Amino acid sequence: MAQSDFNVRAAGDLLGRLLAESPAYRARWRALSSRVTGELNQSAIAKVIEHYLWVQDPTAAEPTARMLKDRVGRALTGRNLSLETLTWFMEAFEMTKTDRTHLREIYDGRHGPASEIAHTLCSRREMIRGQRHRTVNLVERYDVRDGWLRRRRTVHTIRAIEDGVDIYLFNHEPEASRIEVAYGGRLGPGHEYGGGLRSVEIELDRPLQKDETAALEYSAVFDRRSVGLTEVRRAVFARAENVDIAVEFSGRIPQRAWWCLWADHLEGSPVDEGPVVLINSAMRKFVRSMEDTVVGFRWEW
Repeated sequence: MAQSDFNVRAAGDLLGRLLAESPAYRARWRALSSRVTGELNQSAIAKVIEHYLWVQDPTAAEPTARMLKDRVGRALTGRNLSLETLTWFMEAFEMTKTDRTHLREIYDGRHGPASEIAHTLCSRREMIRGQRHRTVNLVERYDVRDGWLRRRRTVHTIRAIEDGVDIYLFNHEPEASRIEVAYGGRLGPGHEYGGGLRSVEIELDRPLQKDETAALEYSAVFDRRSVGLTEVRRAVFARAENVDIAVEFSGRIPQRAWWCLWADHLEGSPVDEGPVVLINSAMRKFVRSMEDTVVGFRWEW
């Protein structure tokens, strides 16, 4: 079955973001890269696939390294992506069931990403710092095990909108027991606001000049106070692009779940919501852009 150009481009875009932002996938191709750079290295990615094909059948006549590099380039730019090539990527990088499912849904046209969500916030809460960046990519994963929200892990690429951006302010749930920064910066002071909102400053590895980008990975770790939580919210103020949010369950699985929009960070009922279906015990949503809104999921056991 022929794929539409839109589905191929969307699948290629997601594939590129997964390879760039997932620590496990990124480590595979970076280990084969001779260049230290934050950008995707098509030659290194092709080497990972080449090794996978060789392991499958060392005697087979497989594509040359140059042919594989060209094939990787066409896939990641959305010019051409066959099911065979997509399968090579998924197998060579040992992708998770959730990521495989999402890729196939988009490739097959069964996952319609929302184009834009904006202006559901009734009023902004006062922050300790003004926002001096825009979000280029945001991948957020919530781990819920046996009814307990254990971790919220975020891979985040930001772009400075003025010179001298040296802080990213991470607003997080009051139930979080600690914040960890895996790369891109180090923990700075924390802040508490009225109504239960909390935040922590992440001091970037180096100040950004206008239009420069920085990649961050940080996590909120929760104690047992989070056992009763049945929703997760992500607030977005200035424009954020390529937002990918998922909640992954193990042990106890919800009976029903909804994708929601709220008018506040923590309080009130959703202003809009729609049912979602769990696939491989996970619910997921990709939005091309959002601004002045609070999005997330809620569920019932």
